[in-house]
Amino acid sequence: MTPGVAPGHEEAMTVVRRVSRRTAVAVLAALVVLVGAAVAIGSGGGGSASSVGSPATAEYAPSERMVGAPGADAAAGGVAADRAAVPEDPAPGVPVGVVQRSLVRSAALTVEVADPAAGARDVRAAAVAAGGFVAQEQSGRDTGWMVLRVPADALDRLTEQVSALGTVTERSTAVVDATEEVVDLDARVAGQQASVARVRALLAEATSIGDVVAIESELARREADLDSLTGRLAALRDQVALSTLTVELRGPESPPVGAAADAPGFLDGLAAGWAGLLALGTGVGALLGFVLPFVPVLAVVGGIAWAAARGVRRRRAAST
Repeated sequence: MTPGVAPGHEEAMTVVRRVSRRTAVAVLAALVVLVGAAVAIGSGGGGSASSVGSPATAEYAPSERMVGAPGADAAAGGVAADRAAVPEDPAPGVPVGVVQRSLVRSAALTVEVADPAAGARDVRAAAVAAGGFVAQEQSGRDTGWMVLRVPADALDRLTEQVSALGTVTERSTAVVDATEEVVDLDARVAGQQASVARVRALLAEATSIGDVVAIESELARREADLDSLTGRLAALRDQVALSTLTVELRGPESPPVGAAADAPGFLDGLAAGWAGLLALGTGVGALLGFVLPFVPVLAVVGGIAWAAARGVRRRRAAST
């Protein structure tokens, strides 16, 4: 017994110490159990990994040893074929499924030649040889003008052939990208064709005259729109397929187009005045010639009127 401490209090303290020791022992035992379980789980996972790896090794090892077997070469060939069938990745920066561009190309040449007539014959022959034709032609004594339609891939070659006929004084080219318009017209034509097909199906199912008349009217309108779109698309594709080359041939003495004329002088003015006087005299003579046949008729009518008026005046004077 501790001196100065009541017997009941000392007994309570003894009970507390015993409980604390038991709690500490229990916590320590729980920690030991947890550590043991963790170690057991870790070693079990390692064992399972080795056990999983061993069968796999056992499975693949025989196949490696059987490479020389009769079926091994065929299997290897099948694997190689499968790998070859798999498409490789496209090169970076190269788009997949690029839309083909629709380009409308045109060019114009002005060539000075020794003989425009012979040059025009050579240009026509070159256009026909390139697979094209002459759309328009106008020729004179010292000049010639032609519009050629040739396949787009032959435009550059034909341009060089025409340039070789003489001295090129003017050259121009133009390219218009019509890809967006062609794609748009293609889509609209496809949609309009589907629309016409639907209306025709409705017309086949119509039972009353009113329905037939209404559907036929709508069908005619949609077919007209389809024809318009189809015509625009055909014209645009023709411009893409055939390029235009405008050729102007000039002789050595032919003046350039749009050359400024000499300033008029005194003699030019005198000649212009004389021409004007002659034109005025011609006009006056024509007027007199037009009026002259009517003079006798007008004289007779005027004489009758004058005689009648004079007779009326005499009667009035006699009556007064």
